[in-house]
Amino acid sequence: MPRVLHIVTTAGFAGVERYVCNVAAATAGRGWDVAVVGGDAARMHAALDGTARYEPGATLLESLRSVGRLGRFDICHAHMTAAETVAILGRRVHRAPIVSTRHFAARRGASVLGRVGAPWISARITREIAIGEFVAAHIERRPAAVLVTGVPVSRCLWQPANRTVLVLQRLAPEKDTTTALRAWEASGLASEGWSMSIFGDGSERAMLERWVASHGVAGVSFGGWTDDVPAELSRAGMLLATAVAEPLGLSVLDAMAAGVPVVAAAAGGHLETAGLIEGAPMFPPGDHAAAARAMRSLRSDPVRRALSQDGRRLVTERFTIDRYTDLLLLEYAAARVSRPAGRSRAVAEQAA
Repeated sequence: MPRVLHIVTTAGFAGVERYVCNVAAATAGRGWDVAVVGGDAARMHAALDGTARYEPGATLLESLRSVGRLGRFDICHAHMTAAETVAILGRRVHRAPIVSTRHFAARRGASVLGRVGAPWISARITREIAIGEFVAAHIERRPAAVLVTGVPVSRCLWQPANRTVLVLQRLAPEKDTTTALRAWEASGLASEGWSMSIFGDGSERAMLERWVASHGVAGVSFGGWTDDVPAELSRAGMLLATAVAEPLGLSVLDAMAAGVPVVAAAAGGHLETAGLIEGAPMFPPGDHAAAARAMRSLRSDPVRRALSQDGRRLVTERFTIDRYTDLLLLEYAAARVSRPAGRSRAVAEQAA
């Protein structure tokens, strides 16, 4: 039985950690022995649901200790710079080629130390994968593969009677939640029986709550972090995604899989997902008036129903976790036999 080790050296649970859990579970379903190091312990355990062994890895040292306990693997799959560092330093233990998934549209290393160490890391990675073309265009060099991730198949959770605009994202500057609030205020949908629910947490939450209170904006609620995304999607009439440079946006894919119509900023990874739908209601990043118009364009039940069907069809055809796993396993096979960089079979297959 082949073995794969995922390393994500964080104490959190956001898009990257969710990706790791989705991929770990799907790979385990193909007969691989899977272990995961890092991420918020309780949420990682819940998301993995017994499909993979979990070890703590909130820090570089804790991750290295966990790698030391796990032994040898056939593939070591690292996520973000700290995890890449752990994978390289732990190579004498796991003895595996290192595959790195690039999750962000930026050069390697957010810290000064990370940037200094970037050339050393880059030279020791066996194979790099970008989660989308937007990310691939903004990292140091063309990756071996561009694989837009997939999500688990979902039944249709959306219902035409739903009248909630759902915002499902970290409340951090790069997500531009202020534009979501301004768009909601400008849309006038509150007077037509709609409400806005914001789920997520982050550095901007208190500021955003003060903005709503000071502007007297009706119909907005903040729900904090949620572990039950399907429940919120089942209550949503539409999803509003405002990030100006989203690397991909798992919440957008989750929404489309569940049949929830998506209104998204026309930038970044959104163009590679929701933007593939003909006539998708998108808006220039940061333009709250245009976002409000896009939201109002979905007041008609038939329009929302058509967008719901188009979104589900797109995910089924192009963005399932099973399809993604097929392509990822080709990358694992390539990493085990060859070190050269270049365009991979998986890229060609996805483009076909």
